[in-house]
Amino acid sequence: MDPYSVLGVDKASSHDDIKKAYRRLAKEHHPDKNGGDDSQFKEIAEAYEKIGDESSRQQWDATSNFQNFSGFDGRVNMSDLFDQVFGNAFNSSKQSTKGSNLRLDLHLSFDEAYHGTSKQFTVNGQDLKVDFKPGLKSNMKLRIPGKGQPHQFNSTLPNGDLIIHVHVIHNSNWILQGDDIWVELNINWYDIFLGIKVPINTPSGQLYINIPKNSYPGKTLRIKDRGYPIYNTDRKGALLCKLNPIYNELNHDQLEYIKKVKDTDNGYK
Repeated sequence: MDPYSVLGVDKASSHDDIKKAYRRLAKEHHPDKNGGDDSQFKEIAEAYEKIGDESSRQQWDATSNFQNFSGFDGRVNMSDLFDQVFGNAFNSSKQSTKGSNLRLDLHLSFDEAYHGTSKQFTVNGQDLKVDFKPGLKSNMKLRIPGKGQPHQFNSTLPNGDLIIHVHVIHNSNWILQGDDIWVELNINWYDIFLGIKVPINTPSGQLYINIPKNSYPGKTLRIKDRGYPIYNTDRKGALLCKLNPIYNELNHDQLEYIKKVKDTDNGYK
């Protein structure tokens, strides 16, 4: 899967362009929406996971560039190639002091990653329960010592480690940027100017926020300590609320009033 093709962007696209494309497609194909497609929504989320932030994008680009590498003259020394790829793996395995590490890919929903969760695995024929703290993010790697592969040649030596690679499925309702969570608040345009207290849904539950007077469409309100949990701490990022105006058709009296406001406005000369 090429994440750029799935999101309909090219490799030269900016981070903002990729985020906009993801949000548009996620809303269009969300399973809860009439006509939504669950499989397509998951594919879109997986694509954004690969290129949605700079570190993931760099890693994907580097990997895809390697996979697409070409241009050699066709003459390959198989002995040299074997040594380059495997090195002294067979000799070093006999000399290592523990078994090989074992990789495990962990796929979590946004809610599971936000609140923390417990998972049950079967590793080397044994059941293993792992408690995960809140704040996990995609591309995190967690190490559990001694839960990897046994040593290939010496059973008396300790096992390798279990390396858990984290993948978080994005939620179209909330956009994660660092430790901050972006949400869009659709509100009547006049309430934006007059100020109002409104409820808003967050990953931790409903929250009432005050929109101050003389706000403006597109303004972003920053609410401290209501964002994404910072892993292995008791802190959180911020909740960033963007004010999106809802415009309703105005009647004659309302239009006349706005004209009066315009006529008395000294802001323009």
